[in-house]
Amino acid sequence: MVLKRFLRFLFTWWNGITVGTKVYTYFKGKKVGEDYFGNFYYESKDKKNRWCIYSNESEASKISPEWNSWLRFISDASPKDNDTTHEWQQLFDGNLTGLDSAYKPRVLRTSGSAEDLDSYKSDYKAWKPE
Repeated sequence: MVLKRFLRFLFTWWNGITVGTKVYTYFKGKKVGEDYFGNFYYESKDKKNRWCIYSNESEASKISPEWNSWLRFISDASPKDNDTTHEWQQLFDGNLTGLDSAYKPRVLRTSGSAEDLDSYKSDYKAWKPE
């Protein structure tokens, strides 16, 4: 089990931090904060670079909007403890496109009236080679 985790750490970048990023972060980085996804955010000591260490798989859509603006140098102030969110805002879930939990609008039936709404049915048909 320990060997498996060590080998995954050495040879995969999509499961979190790589060896090079860990070494660079240790020597050149300063931890700035953490978001509600569990991602850690760092800034270089000379304040020229910013980066994210993902909590699980490396998925760029799992960065909250507040931290995204900080990462891209749009905002100089780092978000602290969800201070920038309002009570009416929902927490960001990431990009859910293609998943069962993605938003699907209610659409009109082709054979019904405007009041006759049906749940969303996709008209997508996957291509299959013959």
